[in-house]
Amino acid sequence: MNNYNSYMQKNYSPIDVNSLPCFVDMKAMRAYAQEKGVSISSLTNSEKEKFTKVNPKA
Repeated sequence: MNNYNSYMQKNYSPIDVNSLPCFVDMKAMRAYAQEKGVSISSLTNSEKEKFTKVNPKA
């Protein structure tokens, strides 16, 4: 319980989405994996990269 209380006392700032280096279209990746009949974790890195877009604002 001490760890929880100390965690809750800290103030964390939210992450600005525009500061992320890339975006991942998880909905499209999930649909692709379902179409193949596999889980997302079993997709290859090259297949996952198809759904990753570089953030031009970062």
